[in-house]
Amino acid sequence: MTSTYIGAPSTSEPASKRARTANAELVVVVDPCSSGALLAFQLAQRGFKVARVWSDVVGEDIKLHAPKELKMEFVATIDHTTGAVEATVQAIRALEYTLRDVIVGCETGVLLADILSEALGCRTNGTQLSNLRRDKFEQTEAVRAHGLPAAHQKLCRNMSDVEAFLADYKPEPFKAVVKPNDGAGSDGVSICNSREEVIEAFERLHGATNALGLENGSVLLQEYLRGDEYVVDTVSRDGEHKCVAIWKYDKRVFYGAPVVYYGMRLMTLGTEGEPYLEGMVKYIFGVLDALGIKNGAVHSEIKVENDKPRGPVLIEANCRLHGGDGSWAPVSQKCLGYSQVSALIDAYMEPSKFGRLPIAPSAKLGYGAWLTVRSPVGGVLKSINEERLNKIRSLGSFISEYAAFPAVGATIVQSRDALTVYGALNLASTDEEQFEADYKEAQLLIDAGLFEVEC
Repeated sequence: MTSTYIGAPSTSEPASKRARTANAELVVVVDPCSSGALLAFQLAQRGFKVARVWSDVVGEDIKLHAPKELKMEFVATIDHTTGAVEATVQAIRALEYTLRDVIVGCETGVLLADILSEALGCRTNGTQLSNLRRDKFEQTEAVRAHGLPAAHQKLCRNMSDVEAFLADYKPEPFKAVVKPNDGAGSDGVSICNSREEVIEAFERLHGATNALGLENGSVLLQEYLRGDEYVVDTVSRDGEHKCVAIWKYDKRVFYGAPVVYYGMRLMTLGTEGEPYLEGMVKYIFGVLDALGIKNGAVHSEIKVENDKPRGPVLIEANCRLHGGDGSWAPVSQKCLGYSQVSALIDAYMEPSKFGRLPIAPSAKLGYGAWLTVRSPVGGVLKSINEERLNKIRSLGSFISEYAAFPAVGATIVQSRDALTVYGALNLASTDEEQFEADYKEAQLLIDAGLFEVEC
């Protein structure tokens, strides 16, 4: 049964007070965790009443992904129950505020946000193509059907499917990707260098529970896309798409782990040595059309192999805000004057401001990057190396940090993917030379280790 609690207004309040609250505009955020917590917080800062709906698939651990600085009082919390759409709709309508919009907060809420926004008559992408926004296999096939370059792939539910993929896919040298079909981040992603590794990775993932708390009933096998990897973050309103950030990933092999984020650098059109950025933006706008995106934020990952005619190829499009708890937003704000979060709120609430944003960032106020806090070792945390951390903080380009450091005495693991990093550090500077030097120095200090552990 759908339940409503925490901060919901009482109908026993005086009529005059209820009338005043009815004039206040309400925004519902579905699963306001990770960057969705920043969205909810900034909506409240702009004067909107914010209610949260927890989807039926969000896990209790996922709900905790909200930086303590963003803790806030929601006017109501509604727990959605599987199949009880009408009950959730009625619970929202019963709130003593004027409903303005329903917006998705994080990956687990994508499908429910489509359902609720459509049912409540709000700005919406509708439900007709909802499956394309969560199912990575169907998503890539839709992109292919739209006439855009797409990865070779197969959705595998058993070993026969795996064998069929391997019979058809024979690159030299061999390299393939095995990952959950509806995961997030780089959770469960394996880069396989042989047929045997593909089979092992499939067996490890099939039937297991992914980082979103969902069972991997199927596993996605894809060609390994060569080249540099980028993020294109977009916001749309009524089918008008705007690219609000382009990031270039810095992913490296880290103590044997093949897909570890060292960070990402903010790009703008015209960046020296980056001739493909404009083509990436055009390609992603086509992807958005293929997925039926008319409103909201999308975080797309693509690869481009230099000097190859194929051009940009989609890895996946995540139909919500860029994740990472929004820890990257200060870099974008500092270097561009806006972030994907602020642009999303403008698209829904202040269309004239959204209209003034450029189609894609072509001018920047500084050079910026987001760096991950990685651990080269695992064990029981004894202490944080404050000397190294303070050296990073003293760099001229340092602007902020998002410390998700575990408590002393907690067990940490060696960083192996996007979900096993322990916070982020943000750099930005108007001086390119200083920024480059600081970026290199900060990465060296992180690699040297910020954590002292007892194995």
